[in-house]
Amino acid sequence: MNEQELTERAKANVGFYRHLLMYFLINAGLFMLDYYDNAQFDWAYFAFFGWGIGLLSHFLQIKSFSLFSVEKEKERLRNKQR
Repeated sequence: MNEQELTERAKANVGFYRHLLMYFLINAGLFMLDYYDNAQFDWAYFAFFGWGIGLLSHFLQIKSFSLFSVEKEKERLRNKQR
């Protein structure tokens, strides 16, 4: 990995950690609002799970957990031939 790739990867990781921090802070605030609302409808769960799907997607993107990665498949086939 060269310096530019390392910098891009570090920026992606820091971006994810910021996203994660905002996820917890904002959802904590939404759950507090929902608790003090005294309504019977718990609406904060929709934001929590909806945003959680986006956060999971962001995590999979930066960690390269792509199931359909051409590069990984080529590497696997190269290793299999040896």
